[in-house]
Amino acid sequence: MEEPFKIVSKEDPGCYISVTKGHFSSDRFHVNYYIDMTTVKNRMSAAQSIAKVMSRKYVNRVNLSHTSSRFSGPYMEAMAEASATVTPIDTIVCLDGCEVIGAYMAEELTGLGVVSNNRHHTFYVVSPEFDREGQMVVRDNIRHMFKDKNVLIILATAMSGHTIYKSIKCINSYGGKVQGISCVFGAVEEIEGYPVNAVFTRDDLPDFELSEPDKCPMCEAGKPLDAVICSYGYSKL
Repeated sequence: MEEPFKIVSKEDPGCYISVTKGHFSSDRFHVNYYIDMTTVKNRMSAAQSIAKVMSRKYVNRVNLSHTSSRFSGPYMEAMAEASATVTPIDTIVCLDGCEVIGAYMAEELTGLGVVSNNRHHTFYVVSPEFDREGQMVVRDNIRHMFKDKNVLIILATAMSGHTIYKSIKCINSYGGKVQGISCVFGAVEEIEGYPVNAVFTRDDLPDFELSEPDKCPMCEAGKPLDAVICSYGYSKL
């Protein structure tokens, strides 16, 4: 393993992730970078910065800076608010331990003018259960948070899209409508026709590689594994 280094978001200099180059094995793939989500999941300021960048994808405000200068101040702000395109969201589903980010996401979306259609006009922030096969489980007491709801999925990483695919199918089966997918780092751009809105992408880590274990170029070159990784962290070998 090499020394970790930071990648800073182009949209917000206060938003960053820490990455370490090496040879790592997850439950399904081998990768050449360990992307540490510890800080963004657990530190208040880091989670808030990530949520702020994520939330901008769901509110498109019209730029009125070219409008006549005789209109300014509160009037311009009101015009921009009225012209904004807002993605409807009622429920935020948090995967990969992203509950803190999800809570701040709800706060940021509220501040941007996204109002849920829930009776209480606030968002549900759900951390779903998964079975041994990795299938999302929706218990009876939270079904109403999915049925006829506009759902936003957030997660730490989107590597192959396998987890997202199964989550979409589950949400749809319970009557939910997926309106967006956001992640901290995304190696894929879309799943089942849904765009994956990633804060950091392969453009931020151009030499990122993800391989099937039996087709891993590092294994073929005889490079030993440095660590086993999962959503909770890593264990050195």
